[in-house]
Amino acid sequence: MIASSFARIFYRNAINIGFPILECPEAAAKIAKGDEVSVDADTGVIKNLTTGEEFKATPFPAFINRIIENGGLLPYLVAKQQKEENAK
Repeated sequence: MIASSFARIFYRNAINIGFPILECPEAAAKIAKGDEVSVDADTGVIKNLTTGEEFKATPFPAFINRIIENGGLLPYLVAKQQKEENAK
């Protein structure tokens, strides 16, 4: 339970600072050091350009994408507040 709890905290902290972390155990197991990789965070597709293998991670929900696009939780909240103030 502690490892799972730590993993969730790490994941959420990464999102909060705007660092997109995709979870894909298969990709983690099959991608080797030195492989060239491309990642599409919107679709969750991870491509190993070295081997041609493709993996599918769960894409982020829309609200997490907005946090990442703004560079983290704090910049997202500031932008959201400014947008609301400008709408008044």
